[in-house]
Amino acid sequence: MATPESDIEGPGPAVFLQDFVDVAQPERVIGERISNGQAWLARLASAAGDDTETQLVRLGPTALGELVTREVRVRLGRPTRISGVVVVPLRWEDGRRPNFFPVLDGNLEVAPLGPDQSRIVLYASYRPPFDGVGRVLDQALFHRVAESTVRSFLCKVAETLQNWPVEEG
Repeated sequence: MATPESDIEGPGPAVFLQDFVDVAQPERVIGERISNGQAWLARLASAAGDDTETQLVRLGPTALGELVTREVRVRLGRPTRISGVVVVPLRWEDGRRPNFFPVLDGNLEVAPLGPDQSRIVLYASYRPPFDGVGRVLDQALFHRVAESTVRSFLCKVAETLQNWPVEEG
């Protein structure tokens, strides 16, 4: 699902995001949980999407709490293991106004940090909508909103995977 820059939808140059959270669980545990179907994503979801592979997740800038949130459709690709790192392609887009907000494509990765810790990283990109005006708005405000939304998502993912009940995982 993560695509080369030339394949990302929309006009203008892509904007890149990267963020991470650390989890107090070994990579083998978190990697297995994230690779074992989409049950962990369903725990984050407010509803199922139009198909079995899409979940609707309510996200918003962490600084503003629940005041400014939106529902995004999150679709996961097939997890793979590359050089000891679990990689899960993902795509999210606005659930209600897909033409107003950009589509975000990226990879969610789980890597070992030590014997009892993992790092969950999201590498992603998007293209601001509305051509030049969208790029200016993105530079002025929306990129910070995107960063905060990615942070919100990563924190929810980390909490879910770290606290997954043993009998379910």
